[in-house]
Order: sequence, then C-alpha cells, then structure tokens
Amino acid sequence: MKTLVRILPLVMLLSACATPPVPGTFRAAPEPLLSEGSAPFDPRNIGASGEAAALDAERSALRRVAELFMDETARAEGYAALEAGLLKTPQFYVAKRKVLSEGQDGAAYRASVRVWLYHDRIASALRGLNLAGPGASVPAAAFVQRGPADKVFGAAFREAFSRRSKVAFKDYAFAADAALLAGPDAPLAEAAAAAGAGLLFSAQASVAAAGGGLDTGFYPARADASLKIYDARTGAELLALSAQASAVESSEAASFSKALAAAGEQLAQDAASRFARLSKTDAPLRISVSGLDGLELLEKLKAQLQRGDFSALRLESYTSGKAVFTAVPLRADTQELASTVLRGDSIGLELDAVSPQEMAFSLAR
Repeated sequence: MKTLVRILPLVMLLSACATPPVPGTFRAAPEPLLSEGSAPFDPRNIGASGEAAALDAERSALRRVAELFMDETARAEGYAALEAGLLKTPQFYVAKRKVLSEGQDGAAYRASVRVWLYHDRIASALRGLNLAGPGASVPAAAFVQRGPADKVFGAAFREAFSRRSKVAFKDYAFAADAALLAGPDAPLAEAAAAAGAGLLFSAQASVAAAGGGLDTGFYPARADASLKIYDARTGAELLALSAQASAVESSEAASFSKALAAAGEQLAQDAASRFARLSKTDAPLRISVSGLDGLELLEKLKAQLQRGDFSALRLESYTSGKAVFTAVPLRADTQELASTVLRGDSIGLELDAVSPQEMAFSLAR
C-alpha cells in the first residue's frame, strides 16, 4: 500500500505533463503592474487592514489584466462570472507583490502595491470560462427594430442572417429603450459601440391586408421591411436595403405572421449576400506589436487600437514584450488601416510590415 501511495503522485504528474495545451494558450513570465487598494480601517488591527487593502490591490490588478483579454461584450456580460471566478481566487494568478506605501486615509486604509501577475494563466482561465469574447472572425452585432416590435419578423431575420454569416447577434439593453428607438440611428450606433458591438442592424417592418377577407375565407397580406447596417464605432452607414413579402392564410393573424416572417427571411438573405461582399469578415487581420515594456503600456496600446477601424478586437497573446491581436477590419485597405493607427498613436509606434492579412508594428527605440 505504501508503494502505491509513493507511485500515484508520480503517475499523476506524468499524466499532467502529457496533457496537450488548451488551444489559444501561451506561456509567459509574470509581469508587474502598479495597483491601488483600499479597505475599512480597523484601529484595533492595523495589520489586518493593511492585508485587506493589499488584497484589494491584487484584485484590482487582476481585473485590469483580465480586461486586456476580454472584448467589450464579454466585459459587459461576463462581469459576474469574472467576480465569481478569477477575482475570488487571486492567489492563483499572483506571483508576488510588493507594498510600496500604505496608511490610514480617514475611515479607509489604502495601499499602493506592485503586483506581479501570471497573465498567461489569466488569459487561459478566461477562455475556459468563455469570457475572452467570440474571436475576431465573429464580429458582434446589435439588432434593433423600430416601430411595432413584432417578434416574428425579428426572429426570422436574425435566424436567417446568422445561417449565412459569421456575424454574432447579441442582446443589448439599449435595444429596448423606447426613447432611443424613437429617435435617429446615430444615438443607437453610439449606444451599440458603448456596449461593445461592432455593428448596428437597424430594421423596421410593417404588414397590412392586401384584399380578400371574410367573403373568400382567405386573408392575403403584404409585409414591407427595411434595414440599415452601421459601423457602430464610426456611425458610418455600410448598407441599406428593403424587401417585400406576401402570404395568404385562412386567418388575418396567420397571414400577417407568415408575411412578416417571409419578409425577415428575404431581407436577411439579401443583406447577408451583400454584406459578405462588402465586409469580407472571413479573414481576420493579425496585428502584432513588439518592444512593449510592461502591462501598463499594453493597456494604452489596446485602448488606442480600440479607437481604430476594427471590430471584435481581441488580444490573443502577450509574451516577451510582444502582443498579438486579431481583429475584423472595417475597411479592406490594410495600408490605410495602418496609417490610421499611426495617426492616432501616442506611444511611439513604427510600422514594420503590412499585408492583406497582417500588420506589424514595433515601439521606436
């Protein structure tokens, strides 16, 4: 029995080593991040107050690094899962810490802490929890419907469009805001961008009787629908089109429902075909940046890229000062995209190479 006890840990270790890595993972040395934390001040136990403030700083640093690997939609929708997961057990992702300053501040005890984090473990954990976003090849889109919000039309459109496109429709709270829906599309696009969507689909549909009725026992109906697709971040209109559909059933309600569903299906089919030629989202763009000096600079870089002409921007890896992102470009000309990045640069980027599939930058030395 003693022999078995000695052998089992070795077997378990060898099995763990033989397990293939999770797709999308990478290995990197822990890196430091300056963080602030606070906790209620307890004059009877100052040591406990200091420890609580330092732990709060660890969680704050962990949250900041986690947000680097999350897209806007994942941040908005997955905050509770992040709190219940990684932030509940920060010790698994913190290599060490150094308290730089601490002390009482009124009723609080505050600490400034340098925290070394295993950002590779954080990225892997987020992907395991499906909190890293859908990936650059799947742009997130918001769908809003003006006028009578007929669920039949909206459901038919989204289902038919999703079958023909990699665009991922997500539900956002602003899409049910009556005040926004009563106004122009520009504020809706701004709300979509703020919620993390790269695209806004603004649709409306109406249906009316087309003759017949009680005398014939049939109720012809015709539905009219229209759609506009916007780049949510810039507000630019990418596509506008309309569709019509008719239906005949033995009741008016059934005819109306069938006509609306058919209009949604037809509009989605036309929109998916034209949008595919326009956006070419099947080929995500790879963006690499080398020469980065720490996680704080990486935060600035991501914020800078998020203001560019991209949707579904995602940080794939960061190791040895090199960050690799994937993104869906909102324009096909990567030379112009690279120029846009450089025009909005504030950290000293230099363009090393550009192709239809990749842009490579480095920090000026």
